[in-house]
Amino acid sequence: MAFAIRKSIRSMDRCFCPPRFLIGAAASFVFAFAAVGQSPTPTPADGNERFTVRGSTEIGARWVDVDGNENKFRSDLNYKRGFRVFDSSFSIEDTSSSGLKAFDSLTLMSSGWGADPNGFVRASMERTGFYRFDTNVRRIVYFNNVNTHAIGNDLRNLHNANRRRNFGDFELTLLPQNPSYRFRVGYTYNLADGTGSTSTRVSRGDVFPVYQDLDYKAHDLRLGADGKVLGFNLSGTYGFRSFKDRTRYTLSDDPGDVITNNFRIETLTRFHPTDGGTHFGVFSLQRTFAEVVDLSARVTHSSTSDDFTFNETMVFRNATNVQVTDTFDIVGGSKRLQTRTDLGLTWRVTSKFRVSNVFNFDGFNINGGNTFQNVVVPGTTTLQLNYTTTRYRRYSNTLEGDFQIDRRFGFNLGWRYTNRSVALGIATVPFGTTIPPIVPEEAENNTHAFIAGTKFMPTNNWTVYADVEAGKADNVFTRLANYEFANFRVRSRTHFDKVAFNVSAITKDNDNPGQSVAAPSSAFVTQIRSRIFSGSVDWDPIREVSISAGYDYHWLTSEVSVLIPLGGPATPGLSQYFVRDNYFFVDGRLHPHKRVSIFGSFRWNKDTGAGSRSVPPLASPLILSAYPMSFKTPEVRGTVRMNRYLDWSVGYQYFGYSEETPQQIQYGITPQNYRAHLPYVSLRIYLGRSSMDR
Repeated sequence: MAFAIRKSIRSMDRCFCPPRFLIGAAASFVFAFAAVGQSPTPTPADGNERFTVRGSTEIGARWVDVDGNENKFRSDLNYKRGFRVFDSSFSIEDTSSSGLKAFDSLTLMSSGWGADPNGFVRASMERTGFYRFDTNVRRIVYFNNVNTHAIGNDLRNLHNANRRRNFGDFELTLLPQNPSYRFRVGYTYNLADGTGSTSTRVSRGDVFPVYQDLDYKAHDLRLGADGKVLGFNLSGTYGFRSFKDRTRYTLSDDPGDVITNNFRIETLTRFHPTDGGTHFGVFSLQRTFAEVVDLSARVTHSSTSDDFTFNETMVFRNATNVQVTDTFDIVGGSKRLQTRTDLGLTWRVTSKFRVSNVFNFDGFNINGGNTFQNVVVPGTTTLQLNYTTTRYRRYSNTLEGDFQIDRRFGFNLGWRYTNRSVALGIATVPFGTTIPPIVPEEAENNTHAFIAGTKFMPTNNWTVYADVEAGKADNVFTRLANYEFANFRVRSRTHFDKVAFNVSAITKDNDNPGQSVAAPSSAFVTQIRSRIFSGSVDWDPIREVSISAGYDYHWLTSEVSVLIPLGGPATPGLSQYFVRDNYFFVDGRLHPHKRVSIFGSFRWNKDTGAGSRSVPPLASPLILSAYPMSFKTPEVRGTVRMNRYLDWSVGYQYFGYSEETPQQIQYGITPQNYRAHLPYVSLRIYLGRSSMDR
């Protein structure tokens, strides 16, 4: 059966190419609409008009000139020179009463294709009473190659990526307006390919880059139905997801991070093919009783299984300059069964008092094993069987009451309780022997949290929102203690005749105390403090002028206990991270003439990082991390209305980035500063009724 599944997946990969298909279809729609737009358009009073066309498309070109670190520019923005499609949308309505018409309405939207790093095409087609079809196809080009992450002593970035991802969703609903029942069919694909690198170690002696050739594919198929039975709104969905990974890893003739020792990888090849599938089902129901009690429930169950192979052969030189061949051959698989249940109940006690309770259950079992063979020449051969099992159960209940005292004041109070139990087991035996019964290690945990919030109106044009949540949160790492957290946020909105003000603040405190199990025991700490303050103003003095401006300040300090290898046994140390980010923006729109509009904006990020704190020496048990930088992005664009069908726009964007991190100064790394100039030009074409309504 697994072979049949893999065969069907391969044939699907060969025969179906959604991105090119959708792009071609989108282009066909554009040309079709252009032809309609160029034909004489009947006046709105023409009662015999069957199709109503509205829409516009904006196409143009961008020039890119980068002065400085182009890798950092591409990692941040990845804009390219050339043709691009701006925001475009079209709609067609068939107003005839013919029973044979294909659709009542069709809408197509797209943006970002061409020289942009991401783009999408969305389409929606509907025939009232018969069907509705929705699709969303996206493309992302991802690039990451910076010198402030995973940098070796030779200043190479050991972790980088240059990848392309295409993914999309297709949904067909039959009888969409039927109140008693309707049916759904869906399909999703996710394709990723490209290059990149990761890192590996050799006998703890050196670090080497390993180059990746990414090849990942996943396909989802869903069938579902919705209906109403005895007053209950019911919905059910079954789906199957298949995925496979064929990423390859290679390296040849590399001296590693340290070039003064004998360690050198002569050749490395790694292939880790994985095939898997997931069967999943979702069932939900909802009903309101007498407009007083609302009940909702949802159950999700999934079964995932995968088979994998790991083959690696590495030929390297060790510390004594002896050639070593290290080979791994691993074959295994795993299975995961998961069930999640959500149950909600809301009771409207009075017109001013409401009580709600939400219960959640999440549980899964994971069982997996593999046969492991490691051959080292010269050296030893290891043959063994490995088996692991995990059992996870988590219950959560949130009880909350909402009080609406009057039109100006309301508040809510709540309490959340969670219980988690985990059992972990592992067995490793020599190859050819029987795996003994596994006695799992078990742990149980309970947490409580308090919730409160309010909304009040001091005046008719002033509204304030505030909420707080504090207590303990579950930690998925079972050997660590609970998170102790306190989160608070407040937001104020005030509006006058032509001015609106927004002010908000968010504070988050998160502690994660821990105790080592080794003797003598020692305490570990993780403390994170985050403060975010923001404000904005919108001003529309006259119809021809609109201005928006705002300021955000993000303050964050993190301290984490770590163990640092300083040439011998690991030494207890402290890692500190600082953010002091200031963000300012202003946008303005001006219409000096009925045919002319001007848009201008300026955005400025400035992070001062650790401020005047000095960077500790390399041998210190203190690690200080911060990334002080300045990023300025002004833009100006002018648009001229040429005629009823055309708008002509000319614009210019500037990106100025500069940095000087303490780590770069310490390691002698050149700052990744750059200045980028991006002038662009575009034409927006209005079609059908959109041109008449302008």
